[in-house]
Amino acid sequence: MIRLAAGFLCAAVCAFAAIDGTVVNKTAGKPLAGVSITLVKPGQQGMRTLGITTSNGSGHFQFANDEPGGGPQLLQVNYAGVNYNKLLTPNIPTSGVEVDVYEATKSPDVAHVAQRMLVFEANTSRIGVTETVVLENSSSTTFNNTDTGGIRFYLPPASNGQVNVSAQGPQGMPLPRAAEKTNEENVFKVDFPVKPGETQFQITYVLPVGSPFTFRGKQVHIKGMISGPLRLVAPPGITLSGSDIQQLGVEPNTQSTIYNVVRDGGFSVDLAGTGSLNGPSDNSASGSSSDDESPPVTEGPPKIYQHLGWLLAFALGILGIGMLVLYRSSPVRS
Repeated sequence: MIRLAAGFLCAAVCAFAAIDGTVVNKTAGKPLAGVSITLVKPGQQGMRTLGITTSNGSGHFQFANDEPGGGPQLLQVNYAGVNYNKLLTPNIPTSGVEVDVYEATKSPDVAHVAQRMLVFEANTSRIGVTETVVLENSSSTTFNNTDTGGIRFYLPPASNGQVNVSAQGPQGMPLPRAAEKTNEENVFKVDFPVKPGETQFQITYVLPVGSPFTFRGKQVHIKGMISGPLRLVAPPGITLSGSDIQQLGVEPNTQSTIYNVVRDGGFSVDLAGTGSLNGPSDNSASGSSSDDESPPVTEGPPKIYQHLGWLLAFALGILGIGMLVLYRSSPVRS
């Protein structure tokens, strides 16, 4: 009797542990057959593959053996050259999972730039710049073009080519991406698919301080993609001036001043003072480290300097996202 009960219990546990679901082509609105699905588990040693299967004629797939305990698992599907992930956390059902994929297009007109802003933070030695770009894709196809990239941005020569970029797809996590040179001087692209929904990019770099300091930027766009205005954000203690910008007002939560760039293409703005979104004592955004090779440091005795660039990008990324959320809810936006 005990053995029988144990057998039933084991069968129940095994049935609960199995993962099954359907791959759905959201562009066509129907299940997708013949697609390879990989089940992986993140861990201290990286991504560990637990199994690989293929969807059947009705788009259905199943993994009989998974590891439900000890953290999340990930379903990965590559379709039309784009990776799609489905995160399975321990608190959600693992039966009847739907993995959505989309057809891909190289035409940029399916997406548009909903928000673009530059946040300046400065101390006595450096100026940290964080550019946030938010793309909206309201279509049912993914924009994926390796020639143009998902976005393009201008990188001032004074940065010496040192830049950190992260990209975050709909319901995803920020992922580091490479900034690739284009045939246009000081203009870089980021190869990242823009899936239906909202995709965010964070571009972070550090500039040396001059007295006075003139920031020279440039608005760059992907041809065929609608782009909104460029906003400049100056935390308390920093003032911006110049004929290429127009002051819009003060964001009430952070007391940062918001400016609009009124000139398309190249523009310049004079920057004076010091300040940070976290107050005068914050050094993360302005790069107070004494190592002039950051962000990407490859040498130096202290090991923490090997990660200083990413720490700087992470700190500025958090500040940029927070500023974006506050700006969206602010009356200044209108």
